[in-house]
Amino acid sequence: MLALAGPRVTPSGPEVPENLLRIELHLDTPLAAPLDLRRVTLSDGDGTPIAGAFLDLPLADADGLGVALLLHPGRIKTGVGPNLALGPALRPGRTVVLRIDDPQLGRVVEKRWRVGPPLRQRIDPQGWTVHAVKRGSRQPLRVGLPSAVDGDAAALLALQGPDGRRLAGSAQLLAGEREWRFTPAQAWRPGTHLLRVHPRLEDPQGNRLCSAFEQAGQSAQPCDDEGRREFIIN
Repeated sequence: MLALAGPRVTPSGPEVPENLLRIELHLDTPLAAPLDLRRVTLSDGDGTPIAGAFLDLPLADADGLGVALLLHPGRIKTGVGPNLALGPALRPGRTVVLRIDDPQLGRVVEKRWRVGPPLRQRIDPQGWTVHAVKRGSRQPLRVGLPSAVDGDAAALLALQGPDGRRLAGSAQLLAGEREWRFTPAQAWRPGTHLLRVHPRLEDPQGNRLCSAFEQAGQSAQPCDDEGRREFIIN
């Protein structure tokens, strides 16, 4: 779970891919009214607003503590009309700045990113780095991810111990959502552990475990493949 102190934005790292689809605003308390998209701008580093960057409807979570800003998917998917006519809203090598000045937030929220190359691959837990921990300790387990996942995704990963039961503990995302860190409630036991990944896990580009956002028909394809990654504590 994110430790919040006023509105925060994810991706929280310094760089986003060209095909960024989703920016999330994380809140301490729900807003009294929907976020006013007229008070949300995405600009080039020189301050020039990027026209037509967003869809016109912010999406609030069920609890009201998260608001998703969707960049226009037609400008992201290669070969479709808006992409051909306007090109992507973000360009590699440039800087973009998000600014939200809706008075409901209590302060102006700004976030600056460098834009990197697009990420068009499905999420693959086999490419994650699981750092060793010491048996008998409660040392946090660190799992390094090659790219950021959604900012609310910490709870979508879980650990299964050698006895087949889920391990109790606390999890959080760090390092710009590129590290999942789990602190066990009890000391680590030796044996084979299993990192299990819920099929709802996505990255901010809309890539999933079962398919990439660019895959034809992804929106109509059910994603029920659970990701798994074994590791051993000696």
